[in-house]
Amino acid sequence: MKMLFMALVSAALFTGCAHHYHRLGGSSLDLYLKAPGASSVVFASSLDGYEPHPASRAGRGLWVVRVPGNREFSYFYKVDGRVFIPECDCHEYDEFGSESCVYVPGM
Repeated sequence: MKMLFMALVSAALFTGCAHHYHRLGGSSLDLYLKAPGASSVVFASSLDGYEPHPASRAGRGLWVVRVPGNREFSYFYKVDGRVFIPECDCHEYDEFGSESCVYVPGM
């Protein structure tokens, strides 16, 4: 029981109560990640073969990345060097069992 408690506390500290949302503006999509304790956030997606893109600071603990919003793609974040999969409406698993979020336009 003590190990479970420590794991939950560690997860909460790592994510810093991280959550994310998006806003569509014309043909571009802004993805926001609220990660107050993060010193770096990187975004990777299937749009370009999962090339890492540093997110920009957009305020107190808020990070943003802009991508095309007119097609479906899978994505994940790296927060301080560790993979982070936020709560998302749609997700998928790859052949290795790793999870990614999926953005579907109009959904």
